[in-house]
Amino acid sequence: MSNLYNASRYKNVIINLLLNSNDFVTLMNPPSPPHNQLEIQDMLLGGTWIIDKNKYEVQGQLFDHNFVDDTTVAEKTFVFVETDIDMIRQNIFTDFNLYICIFTSKSLIRITDDTAPSINEVEEMGYEVGHYGNRIDILCDIVDRILNGNKKLKGISDIEPAQRGFCTIYSPSNKYYGKCLKYNISNLNDLEEYCED
Repeated sequence: MSNLYNASRYKNVIINLLLNSNDFVTLMNPPSPPHNQLEIQDMLLGGTWIIDKNKYEVQGQLFDHNFVDDTTVAEKTFVFVETDIDMIRQNIFTDFNLYICIFTSKSLIRITDDTAPSINEVEEMGYEVGHYGNRIDILCDIVDRILNGNKKLKGISDIEPAQRGFCTIYSPSNKYYGKCLKYNISNLNDLEEYCED
């Protein structure tokens, strides 16, 4: 497989892990599906569907590229997953950087008794809130718990937090606040194509 193929595949694996986390989905607070043939994951990924001759279009909240639509009027939380290739060593090892940037409308940052989810719901999930946490901090914690040292990521080498710049402030515009998590992945390239018979 090419290095670029692996970089793209890693993004899809990470996105699927996030979609399968109930805590992640709850904190993202996607809108309810407008039709019973659509699921919450569809709302998070976005798209256009024709069902029973009716068109349903959803912007989505979880992307495999750096994106936020400046014309978005609904207040939402967004996440994008991106990779870059930092170094290829002796055509055997490829070092990837994995970025997961989480940002939300400023009015959605604080978790209260009146938000979705509420303080009690988030605390029941096992996360600290109130004066010490906000939606972005909690989502960063959820993502880090999923990825940091996870040995069950099929097809992906160990994921380690970046030694520098692991968690940085990310604000794509003055309407949003967020943080970007950076991880390093060192991958052994497929060697079969280099071996002689």
